[in-house]
Amino acid sequence: MDLGKHNHKIAIGARSNFLIALLVMGSAISLLSCEGDKSAADEEQTDEALVTRRVDSMRIVSSENGRLLNSMSAPLMEDHAFARPPFQEYRQGIEFVGYNDSTGVESSRVVADYALYWSDRDRWELKGNVLVTGEQNRRLYTQQLTWDRKIHKIYSNVDSKVEEGTDVFIGEGFEAEDDFSRWTFRRLTGTVSVDTAPTQPAESEPGTEPVSDSESQPAEPTLTQPAVQ
Repeated sequence: MDLGKHNHKIAIGARSNFLIALLVMGSAISLLSCEGDKSAADEEQTDEALVTRRVDSMRIVSSENGRLLNSMSAPLMEDHAFARPPFQEYRQGIEFVGYNDSTGVESSRVVADYALYWSDRDRWELKGNVLVTGEQNRRLYTQQLTWDRKIHKIYSNVDSKVEEGTDVFIGEGFEAEDDFSRWTFRRLTGTVSVDTAPTQPAESEPGTEPVSDSESQPAEPTLTQPAVQ
């Protein structure tokens, strides 16, 4: 998904009156020496915390030739344009949705409880209940995910789980294409295949009693080797 970059303008307004101006001038004389002692570290910390723009109920939609490509929505976006490097913070969560180019049907979705975006690096950091869904009923569950849009990769260094139909893969060091079409684990810790098809009861031999459901033992899940991606 490519949401594109957005140019931001900051409008700053100021309003004062004569009485306030006199008070400020008097206070400035006593504060002048203190301002001269401010360190570079203090200035950097101030710029880092300064929110230059705040947007509530944010939604951005990208389209081409009338076809919907992708969308991004978030309850709150806070822009830190003066930080080094500049970044945007999404403290109340974020959601991305990608659509198929030809049909316009949803093809992928990414949700997270928290996100950071570094505009100069074109990179996202997602944290907290991160869920990525793709085509063919493919899902990724993790608590941390980096999305590098320059190289079109998503990756995670924490424990992650991938579900493909009835197959479940668990491992560390997850990496995939950003459309979730191809994926791999650096270290796979387990795979499970679950057969969800109902089984037919076997016919009992003459003279024998059938085994009741309460006496039968559940089947163990089958461990399989992961498919080569």
